[in-house]
Amino acid sequence: HCHSVGGHCDYRPMRFDHAESEDPVQLGLCVPPEDPIQPDMTYIVSAGLPERSMMHFRLASTAVNARMPLLGRTVVHEEGLALITEWIESIDPPCP
Repeated sequence: HCHSVGGHCDYRPMRFDHAESEDPVQLGLCVPPEDPIQPDMTYIVSAGLPERSMMHFRLASTAVNARMPLLGRTVVHEEGLALITEWIESIDPPCP
């Protein structure tokens, strides 16, 4: 809900709605983060590399300043994180 028109993060280009768009930018693919939390997180979604993807890092975190979604979450949804990991690993070719 955050990355939608009128949502908390609507100023960012990502929408993450695969049914609405296949645009790589809207999916965060090879898009540098505006506020890098970790220096090795080079892209929001780093194709083939979940460990270098800001999305994966945020979904795996419970820290208030890093977790995604920001509200209503204190635990990691392991099944959801596994699906995102598989998706990121399946993306080819890699980001530059």
